Amino acid sequence: MKPKLLDLFCKAGGAAMGYHRAGFEVTGVDIAPQPHYPFTFVQADALEYVKLHGHLYDAIHASPPCQHASKSTSIAKARGKTYPNLIPATREALAAFRVPTIIENVPGAIIRPDIICRGTMFQLGVLRKRIFEINNCFILQPGIPPKTGTVKDGDYYSIFGKGSWRKSKTDAYPKNPKNTVRESWADAMGIDWYMNERELAEAIHPAYTEYIGKQVINYLNHTL
Repeated sequence: MKPKLLDLFCKAGGAAMGYHRAGFEVTGVDIAPQPHYPFTFVQADALEYVKLHGHLYDAIHASPPCQHASKSTSIAKARGKTYPNLIPATREALAAFRVPTIIENVPGAIIRPDIICRGTMFQLGVLRKRIFEINNCFILQPGIPPKTGTVKDGDYYSIFGKGSWRKSKTDAYPKNPKNTVRESWADAMGIDWYMNERELAEAIHPAYTEYIGKQVINYLNHTL
């Protein structure tokens, strides 16, 4: 039987697909409907669900909302808009479990950067850096290759908002576009199931969690 992973704040399943490719049976939980989530989905409050059902899983991943720490919301925050910070509550909820737990977020979030992932580590068409706090399991940090090329020169996509070829009017167009922005974004991120532009803008690259998931499964195989 495959080990079971609980995917909290799951959105459309970027993290989930990586864990699936690593060998997990994945269940996702999100407070909003996720019609494009590719695995078993439960619509519920993530933190309430994990308190009641977290003991049924061999590992738990959580991606609490990143807008509180994200640079992309800096203008809105300067204008007075506030975003919830669910990281402390997520960490507290996961501390109740002895299985491997992973919290993912953007640079600037107050989590321990045990693992840092960037698109260049996996030959992706995006740079998007993400940090992971990992407990009850040791994960090796992959090497981070030097960045060659820039978004401005069209070497990488900047995936944000509702969908655009370029981050700004002074940027070059991407060098290897697909037919549409959505298709180009999905290809650059290694996402081979349907997500719309908004979902892609919020998604984690599956390559990141596949890398982490394989090591978690190796740990479980030696401890279960």
